[in-house]
Amino acid sequence: MKLTLHLPGLVWLDSDGTAEIVKGLELPALDTLLGRGQITPTPRSLSALTAQAFSLGDLAPARSLAQADGLPAGQGHWLVADPVHVRIDRDRALLADVGILTLAQHEADRLIEALNKHFAEDGLRFHAPQPGRWYVEASEAPRAEFTALADVVGEDVNIHLPKGQDGLIWSRFLNELQMLLYTHPVNDEREARGEPAVNSVWLWGNGEAAAPTGAAELILTDDALWQHYATLAGTAHDATPYAFDGLAAAAGQARSVLLRDDSLLAAAQYRDAWGWREALGQQEERWFAPLLAALKARRLDELTLACHGEAGFTLTVRPADLWKFWRRPRTLASLV
Repeated sequence: MKLTLHLPGLVWLDSDGTAEIVKGLELPALDTLLGRGQITPTPRSLSALTAQAFSLGDLAPARSLAQADGLPAGQGHWLVADPVHVRIDRDRALLADVGILTLAQHEADRLIEALNKHFAEDGLRFHAPQPGRWYVEASEAPRAEFTALADVVGEDVNIHLPKGQDGLIWSRFLNELQMLLYTHPVNDEREARGEPAVNSVWLWGNGEAAAPTGAAELILTDDALWQHYATLAGTAHDATPYAFDGLAAAAGQARSVLLRDDSLLAAAQYRDAWGWREALGQQEERWFAPLLAALKARRLDELTLACHGEAGFTLTVRPADLWKFWRRPRTLASLV
């Protein structure tokens, strides 16, 4: 089997702090894989990693996602408008996605109703077919450039605001929207319960997308967008196994498998250093050590490991590489 393993968050996203954060962390199997395999530096965003997996130039899933959610999105101009929480931290505005919000459908419906009343004259209509996945339908094509939500989670919102010809107009819409949500009774109720407010949305995913193609016989992922693209590509897909031990059962007879494991991602995005260290140690036990053993036993023909970030890289290891004893183990910190 040829296994391509996407591990977003494997490299700490603030590259200048990696050496200190991994200090004292024992990862012998990963170090061996990094030392024996072929490493290609591939700095890229998380959305670019997804685009590469499905041979796409850009991510523009708004229309197809809206159609999959039962909306009449065959015509018109659509954007994903994901509900988010923005927190001011010193001189930055940091964004957290719906994963921390626990939003109910009746809350989403009330917020959407308020947005539609306010923005009707601007030719915008919001939809919430799911509590955590919203869309906006625009009467005219947005002449602006938007950043995928995956690239903004845990980052400073201000450097990812809409750009292009109408970037300022869409930024104004966002400001009005945030003011409206800030004073909405739903958020008053949420804050009274100690829950984070839905105080903004993140706009992205517009445009006409090319058809995705599957890069393997089977895709294993828990990411909703990856599952959507796998469906569009006609590629069999299933959930990510908890550990390497579950890979054989999940893969069946497939000779090529593309697997995305997000165990490290949230801690990396939200700069939770201790959580990231703990998750990395678990990955050593669940994945790296068994992968190394499988390569040694030639139960894997090839392993490709890919991650994102400024210090992102692609690693390729074959069984024969493990006999190159002159190649010393290499640490994550040494790759930064």
